[in-house]
Amino acid sequence: MPTQAILPKVLNLYASWAVITAAVDAILPPDTQPSDRKNYIERLAPQDPGNKVVLTEALVPHLASQGWLERFCVELISRSQTNAVLRGILSDQIAVNADGVADQANLQSLNNKVQPFLVSKTFFEGMEAARYRVCAIWIDDPYEPGFKGTGFLIGADLVLTARHVVERFLVPGPAGDVALAGAEQSLAFVFDYWAPVGAFAVAAPPSGLRVVRLVTPRENPPASRWLEWSSMKHPDDGRTHLFGPPPIDQRLDCAIIRLAERIGAESIGGGGGKLRGWQRLGAPVRPPRPGSAIALLQHPSAGPQMFDKGDFVDSDPDPSTRLFYSTNTNGGSSGSPCFDATPDIVGFHNAGHPSAYPNRPTSLCNQGVFINQVIARLSVEKPGLLLESSAVFGTNDGLWSLSDDRQKPEPVLGRVDFKEAAFAMFDSHAVQRVLVVSEQNASSVPGKSGKSFSTRILRAIARRRPAIVVEFSAEEMKEFKSDRPEDFLLELGRRIDLGEMRGMPEKPTDERQRTRWWANDLPAWFGRLLEDRAKNAGLTVSETVIDRTMGPAAGQELVLRELVWIVIDDIHKSPPDGGLKELIAGMIGVTDTQQVLGPGLKSMRWLLIGHIPDFVREYTSQYKHDVVAYDTIGIEAWKSCIRAAVSAAGADGRYNDDTVAALYEYSKATLPDLADPGLRLKTLAGGVVPALKAIKVMQ
Repeated sequence: MPTQAILPKVLNLYASWAVITAAVDAILPPDTQPSDRKNYIERLAPQDPGNKVVLTEALVPHLASQGWLERFCVELISRSQTNAVLRGILSDQIAVNADGVADQANLQSLNNKVQPFLVSKTFFEGMEAARYRVCAIWIDDPYEPGFKGTGFLIGADLVLTARHVVERFLVPGPAGDVALAGAEQSLAFVFDYWAPVGAFAVAAPPSGLRVVRLVTPRENPPASRWLEWSSMKHPDDGRTHLFGPPPIDQRLDCAIIRLAERIGAESIGGGGGKLRGWQRLGAPVRPPRPGSAIALLQHPSAGPQMFDKGDFVDSDPDPSTRLFYSTNTNGGSSGSPCFDATPDIVGFHNAGHPSAYPNRPTSLCNQGVFINQVIARLSVEKPGLLLESSAVFGTNDGLWSLSDDRQKPEPVLGRVDFKEAAFAMFDSHAVQRVLVVSEQNASSVPGKSGKSFSTRILRAIARRRPAIVVEFSAEEMKEFKSDRPEDFLLELGRRIDLGEMRGMPEKPTDERQRTRWWANDLPAWFGRLLEDRAKNAGLTVSETVIDRTMGPAAGQELVLRELVWIVIDDIHKSPPDGGLKELIAGMIGVTDTQQVLGPGLKSMRWLLIGHIPDFVREYTSQYKHDVVAYDTIGIEAWKSCIRAAVSAAGADGRYNDDTVAALYEYSKATLPDLADPGLRLKTLAGGVVPALKAIKVMQ
């Protein structure tokens, strides 16, 4: 991570203001009042609240003084999945100079490795999902503790790695390896290790890292049961690519390990959302072809997770068991998953350049084990493991907490319709792109209905998804004049870092032409800027579209993978009018003379809080309306929240409807503030954590 002095410069050059504010919001303590959350960064430099340079220079030392700087950088990495440069800088993969400028040689290397894949929707999404399933393997050696290898999930609680990574805990026997007792205290599997850490303490890991231990013995006397299957290393691995006896397909240097927790069945974050999942082993995969891509997710040199892509060069003679590739690796990479361009798992890394093989085509190649050989052996020796691995898992879990901090959750009660609508709108092909939130009646207690938390719920859903969330308050909307709506676009472009925003169409002098300029010309121009930004970042894909109303005829359309969410809070307090109303209606696509929306405008989403604006009211197919009524939130919302929390923890078997209902009745009897309309929702949410502890989902 860049030094504290250089970090503000890096943020000014490479981080969008929307990502910075979202990361800060995520690390603020749960009890931070909404009034303090809003414009939190701006209040650090009240003399110049619109100057990003001044604000970041004030923000970084403030976060450091609070002990929040490391968590802030982890949040930035998590939220910048579409910004390879920023993520590379924060994870020390790209060097920067004293001015925060990225080293051009590093950038060229990064572009060579990453850019060709960003145009591939399947590769990008597959690798994005896979990175949460890869772990660094920690060995608590009394003489030299540290990260010694890499592994990856092939089941909810199954990790595959190279056997030699854990061989010190194995004793070969006539019937196979025997696992030593005591390894349970020495081995740990660390997920979500994105940024460098200092002195790592496995008992007290840095915030954001997920540490899982081995399954513990049950027998008495204890016998280790964490080793599910293994195959020894071949004596020629790492020495040569010409393998002598024993048969190479009988020595796969592989170990499959049972963890103590079903982390693959959990959500990625403690608050719910996307499920982690695992790499499924099933049918054999197609062998790589020479020159095809081989990509590795790995933890080289005991550091954070890294990515590299190289070329497949060759394999050993039939039956192909070892893969040779130019992909870079280092000590600690053993056990890393190898992907092709699909991306399918084709193997796992187990050796570097051979030491006694100087004059062969693969002499400078690293080596992995072909996954088909592992699948073939398991199908005979451990078919149950393949059944576990091939089990179907979901992709999204219910969001139950605004916070990902498992120790300080912020339960969300109700808002089921809102969450479902928001999840649906994260689909790049969603027809409805507007979500309107209003209260059931004007007498609702201000700030208590959950309406004021809609933006925070949206930000929580957007975690680990390619999206930017930009918020405008009613006060800010007042600043944009009805006859100068272009100021709104310029400010929006500033917040998402669109750059100089050149080429704005000339404003007509004829009054009659201005409506078209507001509703069509300006939106189309802004949409093109979004397209150019996405193309430059490699965040577009050309997809085949079939118009089912016209039969099988197909066409191609450009799709932007990063969404821009625009939130307008309390829109009823300062409803857009004149040119500003025409502009927003044109950007949404609800004007009488609307042209076909381009890919840029289709990538925009709108959250309007307060009421249904008149310019979208009649276009009912274009928006989803969520009406918040806090006084109707009761036992069903309570059960839904706890059910989502149980599922997010990968502990579905611990949920019992009757037990949770009984806990609700108990909470009602012991939480007197439920009778106070102003405190009811907060009090009810406060009872969720004790209930989760009662059913042993939380500690």
